[in-house]
Amino acid sequence: MDLRSVECFIRVAETLHFGRAATDLHLSQPALSQRIRTLERDVGATLLDRDRRGVRLTAAGLAFLAPARAMLAHGEHAIDVARRAEQGLHGRLRLGFTVVASYTRLPRAVQRFRSTFPDITIDLVEFNSPAVEEALDRGEIDVGVLHPPLARTHLRCRELPDEPLVLALPTDHPLCGHTTIGFGDLAGEALLAAPRSVGPVLFDKLVGCFRSAGVEPDIVQEATPVTTLAGLVAAGAGIGFVTRGVAAASRPGVVFREVVGAPGVPMAIAWTGPKPPPTARRFLDVVDEVWRDGQ
Repeated sequence: MDLRSVECFIRVAETLHFGRAATDLHLSQPALSQRIRTLERDVGATLLDRDRRGVRLTAAGLAFLAPARAMLAHGEHAIDVARRAEQGLHGRLRLGFTVVASYTRLPRAVQRFRSTFPDITIDLVEFNSPAVEEALDRGEIDVGVLHPPLARTHLRCRELPDEPLVLALPTDHPLCGHTTIGFGDLAGEALLAAPRSVGPVLFDKLVGCFRSAGVEPDIVQEATPVTTLAGLVAAGAGIGFVTRGVAAASRPGVVFREVVGAPGVPMAIAWTGPKPPPTARRFLDVVDEVWRDGQ
């Protein structure tokens, strides 16, 4: 049933005058009459009586008027929602992210996105980086914040600035008093690290930094997530690298120091297909703003 024809019927029913209704609807009277006849054929009932005395609603027309108004309102709302969804102003965003990403500017980006686009519902799901790629491939999420390079090279991504690494030390560690720390200073230290499977590229970069300084890293315990690593450092189990974001959420018993030449954690935001879904495109814009502004 054509919504324009429903609108025509409602206007005639309200004015009880084809001429005034046609003017209001910017139609000719013959075009309006044709619309009404088409609607009556679709409904299967005569809705209007028209004779020399004027226009009157039939019993069917009276019964149809209120549902017709509701139908028009619902139809217009549905059209508006569809258009807003196409523009990325309405709908749902399914966002996957890693633990490290949750300690970057990502929470600020999510907060700004919520306030800017209140008609978009955000589903947040935490994964490790390979699982983010898998979730994208399975269509379980629309966009994912993860760590390149990607194993699934068909995924599209936009790189973000690396997240700096800092060294977590127990507060009584001798290196706390050093003004500068290099990888050579870490010889013989008990090292805590995330398993290589969690981030092989970063793991290999860190090992390479140690070996370039003539040091073989002594990994005494694997720890994940990064917050667990900080807790183990506080307990005196060793030292380890965490992101600057984790360091900002400081905890008793741990201090953080920069290490000369320490690599950063590579960051990117990824999606499937030639271009992201509409809500994801809006989110990408907000991510760009937040990372650019440093807010």
